[in-house]
Amino acid sequence: MCLGPEVDLIAGTAITVIAADALRHNRAGRTLPLSLLPAVFAVHTFTSAFVWWGERGVVPAAVGDAAVSFFMFIAFVFLPIYVPFSVMLLEPRGWRRDALLALTGAGVFSGADYMIGLVDGRGDAVACNLYIDYTIDGVSSVSGVLYLIATCGAFLLSGQRPLFIWGIVNAAGVAVLSVMAQRGLPSLWCFLAACTSFFVAWFLRQVESARAAGGPWPWEVGVQPKTTTGHT
Repeated sequence: MCLGPEVDLIAGTAITVIAADALRHNRAGRTLPLSLLPAVFAVHTFTSAFVWWGERGVVPAAVGDAAVSFFMFIAFVFLPIYVPFSVMLLEPRGWRRDALLALTGAGVFSGADYMIGLVDGRGDAVACNLYIDYTIDGVSSVSGVLYLIATCGAFLLSGQRPLFIWGIVNAAGVAVLSVMAQRGLPSLWCFLAACTSFFVAWFLRQVESARAAGGPWPWEVGVQPKTTTGHT
């Protein structure tokens, strides 16, 4: 995922600290999936270290192969479903939540295609210079497009301004790192995962502060309270 196992260990440890902070400031069930995202990134980053060690023969081949499968499961199957779902839970009723529900469905379609490839043994990881090239052969181009839409589009569809702004930053980061990967340059995906984790922890702190000041939950913004009428 990032340069080498030593860097993955450092990045994974840093993300773990951020993940603990995110969970500490979670105050509602609907924000729990988002608050767990840094923990997912931490596990993903540590898994990458085992992939590196498997490629270098430091750990048994079976351990390395299991790490490759688990890493690709999180990256290609889990995240395109989980990310739009976690953002959708923060939205009030309206077109944005409906769009994010559709985006979650797109992630399910894409993730299922990648999962079939993994189960069929079409996944592979090849250690290159300062990055590992992960591929799942036979996956349709439609699934690849839906994967990008689901993972990058979720924050961009959010009505929460901080999430939308981060969506722009994240999309730009993904574009830059994708170009770097195509040119065989060092991988810095763990850095983007750390930045995203830091943003999530910061956002949850803002939600907590707003609630402490008497403000609404994100999914209550713009929702008219129900009124009751009595008979005299």
